Amino acid sequence: MRASAVLQATWQRTRRPRTWGAALLFGLVWNGTRLLMGFPEPGLSELCIPSLWVALFLVLAPLPWQWSGDEAPMARAWQGALQALPWIAALTLGVLLLLSAGGPPPGRGQGMPERGGPRRGLLPHSGEPRRLPIHPRLWILGVAHLSFGLLLGWILADRERAELQEAAARRAADEAQARVLQGQMNPHVLFNAISGLTELVREDPIAAEAALVNLSDLLRALLDHGSLLRAPLSDERRLVELYLSLERLRLGHRLRESWDWPEALDVLEIPPLMIQPLVENALKHGVALAVGGGELKVQVRREGEQLFICVANTGPAPSKMEGQGLGLRNLRERLALLGAPADALNLRRDGGWTLAELRLAVKP
Repeated sequence: MRASAVLQATWQRTRRPRTWGAALLFGLVWNGTRLLMGFPEPGLSELCIPSLWVALFLVLAPLPWQWSGDEAPMARAWQGALQALPWIAALTLGVLLLLSAGGPPPGRGQGMPERGGPRRGLLPHSGEPRRLPIHPRLWILGVAHLSFGLLLGWILADRERAELQEAAARRAADEAQARVLQGQMNPHVLFNAISGLTELVREDPIAAEAALVNLSDLLRALLDHGSLLRAPLSDERRLVELYLSLERLRLGHRLRESWDWPEALDVLEIPPLMIQPLVENALKHGVALAVGGGELKVQVRREGEQLFICVANTGPAPSKMEGQGLGLRNLRERLALLGAPADALNLRRDGGWTLAELRLAVKP
């Protein structure tokens, strides 16, 4: 990982409940063991220090193992060890200095037995001379602390590496499935367009010739647009316009449309083929089935970090089967793969209008 990614991973560890859960459990075991061994009851600060100490190591110990300087999720073994040794040693030295400075006061040491009794623990006995900043008896604890920190850092870093790789594999699988679903949309759109052209071939050959030209443009746009995972909203607008140009030749004056789509939003990127299926569904199951045709309204607006899309049409209300056609079913599956909430796409009836409302997350 690079420095920015390492800092982000470190920050994420401070927000994980399991980090603080493990620290709290260690503190309970530590203080419970002290009481069972007959040590005096610790003060509030002494109760908290073991948990804070473990939390500190759970957060900071993996850091040198993860700092690889490139996009790799973990440094090579020798590189991580060389980086971790001075890092954990510095943390250990800080802990030893803290313990040495907080030794028992003169007289009877806290946590020590009566005079003449056996010594317990690794803290220096009261009355022992201190010629070094850190008492020699504490170095035993320091060696154990250093070994534990090195091993813990490697285990946690390796676990997070496995989690990152698993998440990347899931994203790759979801993207592959999304591409397959997008690929299904291309022939579906063309099939519906060609089905509509069969009527024109018999009734208006000249209009059918113009429609074939538009159909070739639509095919080109589908090939360019449908192969991307995200594309500018302007590409989606062009795709919808090409599709509607075909439908205008077929429906003529029966199709009355209006747009509320600010051009300023066209720079936003969304997954491809999100609006076209809604327009297609509105024409196929609403406007085209009405005797006198109907109205189509396309509305796009931004609401904070969401893009709100509403495609409304007059005409008969769609049945449940029509609402679960290939286009909308494909769209729902792609939204689920992209992590959108279950209610991102909503179909409802409002008076004489059928509304398809879609909400997509966009970058701020």
